[in-house]
Amino acid sequence: MKKKWSGVFSLITAAALAFSLTGCNSSSQKEETTSAQTEAESSKAGSADNGEQVTLRFAWWGGDSRHEATLKAIELYESKNPNVKIEGEYQGYDGYYEKMMTTLSSGTAPDLFQFSRDWIGDVQNAKHYIADLSKLPVDLTTLKKDTIEKSGMYDGEPVMFPCTVGGQVLYINTEFASRFGIDSTKQYTWDEIKKLGESIHAQDSESYLMTADIDVLNRLIVLAYIAQQTGDSLVNEDTYELNFTEEQMAGSLQNILDLYKTNTLEPFGEAAVFVGQMDQNNKWVNGKVGMLLDNTGSSPKYESSTSSDIDVMKIPVIENAVSSGVDFSSNMGLCINDNSKNKEETAKFLNFLQNDPEAIEILQTTRGYCPTEIAEKTLEEKGLLNMTQKKAVALCQPDSYNINTISANTELETIRKDVIQEVIYGDLTPQEGAKYIVDQYTEVLSSLKSEK
Repeated sequence: MKKKWSGVFSLITAAALAFSLTGCNSSSQKEETTSAQTEAESSKAGSADNGEQVTLRFAWWGGDSRHEATLKAIELYESKNPNVKIEGEYQGYDGYYEKMMTTLSSGTAPDLFQFSRDWIGDVQNAKHYIADLSKLPVDLTTLKKDTIEKSGMYDGEPVMFPCTVGGQVLYINTEFASRFGIDSTKQYTWDEIKKLGESIHAQDSESYLMTADIDVLNRLIVLAYIAQQTGDSLVNEDTYELNFTEEQMAGSLQNILDLYKTNTLEPFGEAAVFVGQMDQNNKWVNGKVGMLLDNTGSSPKYESSTSSDIDVMKIPVIENAVSSGVDFSSNMGLCINDNSKNKEETAKFLNFLQNDPEAIEILQTTRGYCPTEIAEKTLEEKGLLNMTQKKAVALCQPDSYNINTISANTELETIRKDVIQEVIYGDLTPQEGAKYIVDQYTEVLSSLKSEK
């Protein structure tokens, strides 16, 4: 597997270089230092313990509320540690994964970076890119029970400090719900959702019950539908065998196709404009889309994206579901670059962000609901808990499950994403797509198992 991923990293690096030459930049992203500048600053940087200036780079994705809060927390840390300078590198979600893979493989990664649990296996299986937090000055004991065990471990090492705990919910525009008679206290079945969506679009041809980009379809609908049938991850972590059948996958793909055929989902091409930024979707902002399926950590951005009140609902289920289909864990956290020249100082900054009451008060729940006891206590005492988020976390925990590392492998995910799009565009039937997925998964898993 190491050999295979080195090739992937090379391709990503080349693509990223080509992209950078076009001069394209995200409007929300801070101008980043060049590799040459970074290397020069790193050579000047010493250890904060001996009083010399230390420059750290911190990368993350998110929306404006997360950016603003994080920059304020950085300012506070710098004021408390005048010999430490922290450069923030921030952007939207789209393209972040590719950027991180490029910088890790090329040796230009930031000292600290926000990461997804689903990507840990990709990088650590290729090379030990992420530092073992147990060997650094980071207090992991503040985390809630089983949080790091479920979401931050790889090969026996704690490599990611979770930033949130929660799962998936439906965000519902309450005005839209009132207008079309949606019961926000009910857990709808997928069949009921499709009937409701068809009725809403028939009443107003500009309105759709839901919208979804390819990541939501791939991670939050297909995986949920399968888990509602199996109660488990896609792959057995011990045997590397599939936990689902070809028939079950075909049913999941048919469900997506039916969501479009009934006009329950906004057309795929229209939603694709807002990939990774569903809160900016014009139809959602203007009240023409009623529901968004997303993680509980997204509550603040959806509340601030529209003038209407937002509530949360349980995600739809199949008839006789064996689980809710919710992956209840921490899907995002902070990691330290194992090649950083200032790992100790980076760890102190990470510990500050996650465990210092002043930092917690600034950051609040911009990265999701409190993963630590100290965060929940601090925010509750100060009346700063996002109540929509608190409700969402409580709502999605019962009957949930947890995706294992192998099931989150990005090679498997890419196969699934490609098939989903081919099914949507009619190039494959759900049955053909399911067969292709099973055949390709079997081949990939056999290779992964042999190289384990």
